[in-house]
Amino acid sequence: MSLREMLKNGALELGVDLSNKAITDLLAYKDFMLEYNEKVNLTAITDEHDFIAKHLLDCLTLVSHLPQGSRVIDIGTGAGLPGMVLKIARPDLYITLLDARAKKLKFLDEAIERLALTDICTIHARAEDLQKEKGYAKGFDFAVSRAVAAMDKLCGWCLPFVKQGGAFIAMKGPNYADELATAKPIIKKLGAVVDKITELTLPNEEITRNIIFIQK
Repeated sequence: MSLREMLKNGALELGVDLSNKAITDLLAYKDFMLEYNEKVNLTAITDEHDFIAKHLLDCLTLVSHLPQGSRVIDIGTGAGLPGMVLKIARPDLYITLLDARAKKLKFLDEAIERLALTDICTIHARAEDLQKEKGYAKGFDFAVSRAVAAMDKLCGWCLPFVKQGGAFIAMKGPNYADELATAKPIIKKLGAVVDKITELTLPNEEITRNIIFIQK
């Protein structure tokens, strides 16, 4: 199976029908990241098939949960996972990529320019600082985060960005329960509740992913 078929078929298993352009752009994003990775550490996954399975398809699990035209901030985006993948798959989304590491944002700025993406921006800041600024506090429909920190920290960083009625969506592996229990007090303090938890297995992998929705 070609990489293109692997990506298209895997996405369909997740209920995501990628356009030909989205597939082309996601593969170009992969190529550029792996090339850039030789000078700046962006990912430990360098096998192309693993990259598609464990990065691209993993990030695509969020696509069907975001309404048309949503404003989304990706906290601790790193190399753009999941924010860049969401933007490529869903051009209607307004994406903000937040990270405190300038080297990774430089890669993202170049990737955005290469792919001619619009309605997406990068911000070099710490979540704790930016969440207090006008226009960012309660400024987003959704905050998302993947492989960044434990749930208690994540909720403190992410929920202040979410407007009333919006949600923080955390991507976690199978051992999330203890983290979530520890985070319950901060979730309550910030006026939110655990809305639902969706469990799934990534296509072609025995990897369990839990998507945790924390409603404001």
